[in-house]
Amino acid sequence: MGNNHSNATNRMAISAMAEHMKINKVQMLKLRDECLSRSVSGGGGIDDEDEDDSLTISRTDFHKSMSEAGVPKSDRDILDGLFTMWDKTGDDQVDTIMFVTGISPLASRLGVETKLRFAFEIYDVDRTEMLTPGELESIFAAINATASYLGDAVVTSQQVEIIVEDVFKSPTSAMTKSTITYAEHIEEIASHPIVIQFASCRGSMRYGTK
Repeated sequence: MGNNHSNATNRMAISAMAEHMKINKVQMLKLRDECLSRSVSGGGGIDDEDEDDSLTISRTDFHKSMSEAGVPKSDRDILDGLFTMWDKTGDDQVDTIMFVTGISPLASRLGVETKLRFAFEIYDVDRTEMLTPGELESIFAAINATASYLGDAVVTSQQVEIIVEDVFKSPTSAMTKSTITYAEHIEEIASHPIVIQFASCRGSMRYGTK
């Protein structure tokens, strides 16, 4: 995702690519909305157990959405390539919100905190500004997927669980909070040691590994 303290020798591929992309945040938000307007229920998710509950979009409708959202033509082949990588079943369908959340860092050229905040905004379709533990885990899974497809070393699902547990742990008891306001916790999330490890190209897992 990039890091304010990193240099050219430890930049992630996803951050390097973002510097060459022309799509901006307004266009990415528009792309999300256009994709959702063309989505149908079922199939295509990262987690097969969630397929029946997810909204999916076809490649044809994704191309239409890119056109309507004003995605620069120079970026469309790159995003189409990522669509192919996300299409695990080969049926030209992907989980809409997970896919767009996963590619959201490509529209942000600043540091970890800025990229995460924008990913939360993309995922937060209803604009609640709130996150549950499961939602934060899903957002990291989406970013992990795109980063891994671009060749970056990423964090394991167990490490993501640790991040989520730490963020949602109540400071006054052993209980876990059910929701947080992400704007209030963005700095804490971005500065978590595992997130810094990820952003510094020191992830412990690559695409195709368990």
